[in-house]
Amino acid sequence: MRRFLLTVAIAVAMSTSAIADSTETQPTVAGVAAVEAHWLKAFQTGDAAYLQQLLTDDYISVNAKGVPRDRATIIGLAQAHAAQPSPAPMHALPEPALMIRVQGTSAIATSDVGGQRSVDVFFYADGRWHAWYSQHTAVST
Repeated sequence: MRRFLLTVAIAVAMSTSAIADSTETQPTVAGVAAVEAHWLKAFQTGDAAYLQQLLTDDYISVNAKGVPRDRATIIGLAQAHAAQPSPAPMHALPEPALMIRVQGTSAIATSDVGGQRSVDVFFYADGRWHAWYSQHTAVST
């Protein structure tokens, strides 16, 4: 368990620096951490091209109110966020808040931030990670 936590800490630290595509394409905890960091940056900046290739055609994100949103809606929200005069920055997840488990070609990334638990489900195919499903749930703090 200690080794796993150290691996996650290293992966998160790597995600705060420049992200190389080669890290994102690794079928490892570090690869998923890099994808998570790039995903956050892409949402902040409205990077539709990155979001389009990351999120599968049938991607669904269920928000804390139980409302499902498809890939097009998520990309639209990212572009709207980036178009704000001075969008509030979204910070990288603190080390203990991000837990990543990789099992074969599947991965689950779980984070607890701001009273919300988020779970992202990925699969690895064609040399890269694909985001397939996200769930956001309000949790008491």
